[in-house]
Amino acid sequence: MFGRKKQEEPEVIVKPEVKQPAAYVPSRLTTIGKGVVLVGDFITADTLEIKGSLKGDVLSEGKIHVAEGGVLNGDAKASDVLVDGEINGNLVISNIAEVSDTGSFQGSLETKTFVTNPGSYFEGKLTMIPDRMKQKEEETEDSSTIEY
Repeated sequence: MFGRKKQEEPEVIVKPEVKQPAAYVPSRLTTIGKGVVLVGDFITADTLEIKGSLKGDVLSEGKIHVAEGGVLNGDAKASDVLVDGEINGNLVISNIAEVSDTGSFQGSLETKTFVTNPGSYFEGKLTMIPDRMKQKEEETEDSSTIEY
């Protein structure tokens, strides 16, 4: 009315929801290619895929995948491991260790969950890490029990 313009409401833009990747899917992948022989220790925060050969110890915050035809000769610590190729060494895996039907493992394995498939090869020592939540529940139950 008297020459004033009506103030326009600001436009609201809603961004589409972005799906987060699963916890085990890394943002990056390091690959030791087929035909490559790497000698020495290897440390990474991401997933390591071995298609060639690695002679040394591995420390990974992510997953180790030894692809079919790939070889790891050494010890390793990681959250998960998938063996489609060959591992000779000692592993400490905080989550899941899987040996596929084409996989071969020789050594000692300490893991929370172990999966093996028909046709896989496993020779060595297997130690299952107890689930910490179950362990805490059992401790709580034991402490609340009164014996007469």
